[in-house]
Amino acid sequence: MSGRISGIVLTLLWLHSPIVFGQAHFKRFPETVTNNGAYVLGWGLKDDPAGSVDSKTEIVADGPEKIDIESIGVDVETYERIEDYLVDTATGKIVATIPDFTYYAGSEGSENHFGLEVGWSPDNRGGIAIYQARYATDKVAWSNPTEHKTSNVWPQIEKAVRRVAVRKEGKEAADADYEISVSNPVFVRPRRVVMDAVVGALSSKKPDAPSYSFEILFDVKGNLDAPQLELASAKSVSDESGRDIGDNEIEAQLNKAYHKLATALPPRDRESLKQEQLKWLATREHITAAEKDKKESIQLRLTRRRVAELETRARYR
Repeated sequence: MSGRISGIVLTLLWLHSPIVFGQAHFKRFPETVTNNGAYVLGWGLKDDPAGSVDSKTEIVADGPEKIDIESIGVDVETYERIEDYLVDTATGKIVATIPDFTYYAGSEGSENHFGLEVGWSPDNRGGIAIYQARYATDKVAWSNPTEHKTSNVWPQIEKAVRRVAVRKEGKEAADADYEISVSNPVFVRPRRVVMDAVVGALSSKKPDAPSYSFEILFDVKGNLDAPQLELASAKSVSDESGRDIGDNEIEAQLNKAYHKLATALPPRDRESLKQEQLKWLATREHITAAEKDKKESIQLRLTRRRVAELETRARYR
């Protein structure tokens, strides 16, 4: 009898445990949703080689459950099993794996998992995901959500950025040991994407360590399942060129950036921008509502990113 009771108790503890042990689960990165809300990036742990991501089930953001590493930490063996996904939001199913991405929730700001940025094309047929380590970019992936395809485009981007650095700054910027950080991917057309890039001794703690900053425009060529990113133009950017937006003025700056872009668009596209902005505001509200303890900081980060995106799109009209 006592054995039966013990079994019941263990079963109840398992059912109500906030930790989900095993690999057959995943979570979303809500900030990475496509413009139309149809796809989003997520993360989980690899199954055994014979397993399939098709059977993974989603853990909702505001639920009590956790993937085990969120509670017990990450060792080297567990880290090697982390993988990122492209997720269909309607079905809640994984449709593709992001190549070589091992970013996971709660890792923001750590040494090897400093940030994840995503920019989606206006037609939602392409996206750039940037995986940042602490000082430099670790990986960059392309996603074609509608076809459920992903590919590694970091070698292309790295080669192009180094070429720009030498062209703009001369042999001083040609050091093969210099690190590269790319950020803020913004699609100014369905097949044109702008990124910020920094080249230099980025991990050096010396205040006078050299670095060179650029804004680079790429044309997306070829098949959208695995495209070629062709360098279209580049310009040097000074460290003082961008003014930091204060917390108190961020909403005003958001409205200003939105209206500046709207004014530059033909009437037909203004309505599309209006609907896009309404969806973005709703997404921001949804994300921040689920993060009560960090609501203000997350809202500020999302809004800064949106302001930069709108301003970039206006510049490239």
